[in-house]
Amino acid sequence: MDINQLTESYFIGAIAAGLILAGFVTLAILLRVILAILTKRADKDNADRLLLVVINSIKGPVVLLVVTLGLLFGYFTLSRIEEGIFTSLNGTGEYAFQLWQVATILIATFTTSHLADRTIRWYLRNVAMNTATTLDDTLLPIFRRVLPLTVYAIGGLVAIDNLGVSISPILAGLGIGGLAVALAVQPTLSNFFAGTYVVTEGELKTGDFIELDGGPSGYVESVGWRSTKIRTRFNNLVIIPNSRMAESIVTNYFSPTPAMNIIVTCGVSYESDLSQVETIALEEAASLIKESSHSVKNVDPFFGFSNFGDSNIDFYIFLQAVDRQGTFTLKSELMKRIHARFASEGIEINYPVRKLVMPEEFNPEEFIAPAKPEN
Repeated sequence: MDINQLTESYFIGAIAAGLILAGFVTLAILLRVILAILTKRADKDNADRLLLVVINSIKGPVVLLVVTLGLLFGYFTLSRIEEGIFTSLNGTGEYAFQLWQVATILIATFTTSHLADRTIRWYLRNVAMNTATTLDDTLLPIFRRVLPLTVYAIGGLVAIDNLGVSISPILAGLGIGGLAVALAVQPTLSNFFAGTYVVTEGELKTGDFIELDGGPSGYVESVGWRSTKIRTRFNNLVIIPNSRMAESIVTNYFSPTPAMNIIVTCGVSYESDLSQVETIALEEAASLIKESSHSVKNVDPFFGFSNFGDSNIDFYIFLQAVDRQGTFTLKSELMKRIHARFASEGIEINYPVRKLVMPEEFNPEEFIAPAKPEN
């Protein structure tokens, strides 16, 4: 017996529609049970598996889609009955199919948005924290906020178009409105795109010490889409618009590595033994590198004389600290050690002096005014 024979009778057609709906409901329940079993197995293996996230995101919409499909086929059956109360449904199958398409689009839109949101959350919780870069930690939260709006907007437009409504005026209106909004928030957009450049470059990370050319310096607290926040050495929080960050020369003292060079300059008297000065300075620097936790162990100190000064022969000594904070400790300690060692060895660090050479016939008493007699 074909479907035409079934629908010739009001009673038989109604039963057929009910059986079709019952069959799809049974299929939906079966799918629900299968997905629940897969969920339990995935949970036992690893609670953070991506499969578990996918199953939990799609099991509800899949069951709902199967039920709506059963309703659609049941309606098709009823719409072909030419007897009784169902005669009014004749010829409406096309409209029912159109509504089912809209419902399917809406379900797919919701599922896509929900699945993307849960997948991003899973990635941030289980993968992003183990990656070497912070780019995903910065980009994905923003993407997670923007994606649902985009998905729902596209899904809504497709659903409206499927109902036979032209979306061209809507798109034109959105384009004009978007242009007006872009002009109104131009500074914000400028900071946003500059923030995109700063974030995607990956040159600035939380904890880096940076200095803007002609601007503030401090440790990076956060790099956002609109601004970058740094904390100065005085513990003040400075918020810098990303448009300025993109236009300024920024020195990152932690790139490519946090290690920083230290140069200590000093001067000794012209009567000093320069070889002894060099030996003492290198010994103290090597001893400090070995003992201090702030020094880079595999970088040897470097010594050199720089110039003949007015009262001293100037020299410099170079070593490397593990980070910026260590530079202050190492420099201070090295200065104390060199000063103490020079004092014990009799090496003088002169004050600035001037040597005046007078002619032999010079008599300073001639320039001294005679004292006035007392009255």
